Amino acid sequence: MKPRTIVLLAILIFACVLGCVLGNFGSGIVLPINGQNVKFTAFIPTIVVPGELLIQPTIDIFGLKVGLYNTLFTTLIVDAVIIVLVILGRRGIGIKPSNWFTNAWEAYIELLHKNYIVPTLGARARAVVPIAVAAFTFIMIAGFFELVPGHESIGVVEHLATGGFCSVDVGGVTVLTGQQVKTTAAKDCAPVGAGGVTVIPFLRRPTSDLSTTLAMALVAFLFIEIQGVRANGVRYFGNFFRINTLRHAGSGMTGLTNYIQFGVGFLELLSEFIRIISFSFRLFGNMFAGSILVFVMAFIFPMILPTLFLALEFAIAIIQAFVFMMLIVVFTSLAVAHTEH
Repeated sequence: MKPRTIVLLAILIFACVLGCVLGNFGSGIVLPINGQNVKFTAFIPTIVVPGELLIQPTIDIFGLKVGLYNTLFTTLIVDAVIIVLVILGRRGIGIKPSNWFTNAWEAYIELLHKNYIVPTLGARARAVVPIAVAAFTFIMIAGFFELVPGHESIGVVEHLATGGFCSVDVGGVTVLTGQQVKTTAAKDCAPVGAGGVTVIPFLRRPTSDLSTTLAMALVAFLFIEIQGVRANGVRYFGNFFRINTLRHAGSGMTGLTNYIQFGVGFLELLSEFIRIISFSFRLFGNMFAGSILVFVMAFIFPMILPTLFLALEFAIAIIQAFVFMMLIVVFTSLAVAHTEH
């Protein structure tokens, strides 16, 4: 084994041991608050799949509660950030010399346009660039919100009838200690009683909510189908309803092949709708799993390891944004390259 490899392995082992030691040291700490020693421990917050409601009351429409959810609230913030960035970039267009921010925006869009969209779509790339780049930008910036301090840890305190965590008041702010109510004596836990508290965070990554990814998937699906119709007209639907194969069915192996082609058309139609699942569940699964992974690592190694996984989440946000964009591009190219049957 080369000396360089041995040194790298030694550094890796040392980092793991140091992380374990510091993680165990930082997983529990006692601080004097309001004249009382309060123990704080690392803990995994309550994991909820759907977005959590921030503002009551809600409007009930056909049994669905309509209100301001934390994922929707974060979506609005992400949209506002993108709009501000676009306005700042737009101000430098047509001005010589243009500012660095405008140049950065142009380089960003040109990178995606020339290197990934044009090679796949050619002359039709211009029609796809707006939605493809917009999807990439939204998913990427929404993913970066995982790195915002206080993300998924600052929010509305909700009192629970049973379960939950102990809390302590620090200067008018309720702080969760990480101690579970059911494993802590009542005299050491505030509020006193059977129930504890939990936090509904103000900010939660929008793409960790299936509602957001499904909405994006539906928009992408409709856009792809519209591009297919624009490129091929009514003939586009002939890829799914292959009536011509029945008109010239004939007999023997030729007829059997034509009947099979007619059935394949319905499979093609089914695959079009399955793309909605492909769009939405892939993005949701990766982003939601990433958030849980950060929670778990913060519980096991509170001091060092979460930083490494936050860096990983930074990369995953870019990768998932790129995958979603390329799915739009590739599926659009398949839709416009229609072959009549």
